[in-house]
Amino acid sequence: MKKILSILALFAVLMGSVFAETIGDNPEDPFERDRFEREKLSTQIIVPENQHCTDKNANVKIEYMPMHDELRIYYDTLYVTYDEGEAMNTIIACMEDFVKDQKYYNYRYLEKDKRKPYKDERNQRRIVFSSHIKLTR
Repeated sequence: MKKILSILALFAVLMGSVFAETIGDNPEDPFERDRFEREKLSTQIIVPENQHCTDKNANVKIEYMPMHDELRIYYDTLYVTYDEGEAMNTIIACMEDFVKDQKYYNYRYLEKDKRKPYKDERNQRRIVFSSHIKLTR
């Protein structure tokens, strides 16, 4: 009796593995699942089309981590033209555009905003203002 039950269990396991489907399988692209996993785990670097900057020397870059629903937004400009109010407004405007485009409905700051001065390759003094944000669907 035990042999028959073990054979039936083994048969059920084998049949289950034969007919099992994997999520995201595409017969035309056998590496689709791996690509999906890499994209989900990777960090996407996005440069917004509308940067909302009034400073001509400034630029904005967004690092989006889809697995954790987190954003890091960087506002980079020359040190002499840096205005913290303008930097905050620019980051908020770019973040709100991103939230609307990606269909999130809420956000919160994970840590205080940071400022980091540095010198670029042309030996000009620059500053980066950054925010770390958690998004909610």
